[in-house]
Amino acid sequence: MSIKDKMNELKKELLLEEASKMFEEVGYEQMKVANLAKAAKVSVGTIYAIFNSKEELYFSYLEHQINNFFKELEGKVTNNSSPNEKIKIFIELKFSYYTQKKKAIEKSATNNPLFFNTLAREHSKAFEKIYLFLQECFIELNPKIHKEKATRMAFAINGFSDGYISLWLELNDNLMDKVDEVSKLFISMIESCK
Repeated sequence: MSIKDKMNELKKELLLEEASKMFEEVGYEQMKVANLAKAAKVSVGTIYAIFNSKEELYFSYLEHQINNFFKELEGKVTNNSSPNEKIKIFIELKFSYYTQKKKAIEKSATNNPLFFNTLAREHSKAFEKIYLFLQECFIELNPKIHKEKATRMAFAINGFSDGYISLWLELNDNLMDKVDEVSKLFISMIESCK
């Protein structure tokens, strides 16, 4: 990687950090690229040279958050964590991330019923690590499950938990109260698989 490429990556990271604060404070709709430029002390043109549009900046922010989520997940799971604990940690951390970043995703998720599907499809590479983590948990929990079924179940638990997030956004209740419910439901489904 050339020095120029490294500099561009650094600029991108710094802009994403600043954009993260703004998306999380005011949401996608209210976040203005001009305000980001002012806060980051760069020109609007510099931002658009790195991110072709506000939407691309937003999806880069989401991918950045997915990568941060996975790093934090790896840090919370230990070699001594049981598969049940790993699944609960995953659900708890996922719900915690969304709770903390509600303002950043609220309008996008409620205005677009396919928001979570689009997110997973557009950033499939970032989600691959998450699906693999879940797949390994499921096989460890129930060795009778073959890899293909574990992969389908990893997509299912991610989608199922996304449904809880959508409902939480609609009802504005306490998402963290649902961690045990979602974890126990999936663990019982996995244990009963043949």
